[in-house]
Amino acid sequence: MSSPVHNKKRQLKYLRQRVILIQEMVEQMEGTADVKSSDLERLDHMFDQIKVKIKQFKQDWD
Repeated sequence: MSSPVHNKKRQLKYLRQRVILIQEMVEQMEGTADVKSSDLERLDHMFDQIKVKIKQFKQDWD
């Protein structure tokens, strides 16, 4: 398990990497006709995880 990130620059890098990962997943989904409901649920879960991280990072920034 990784350690918490408290540095603003590293927090933004973390968020950017997660967004890029989601973007790549969506691009792969566009390239196939075999997209399942579970794929969308996984994306939804990833967005929820990002929301949690943003709230944590906001607390660090306040």
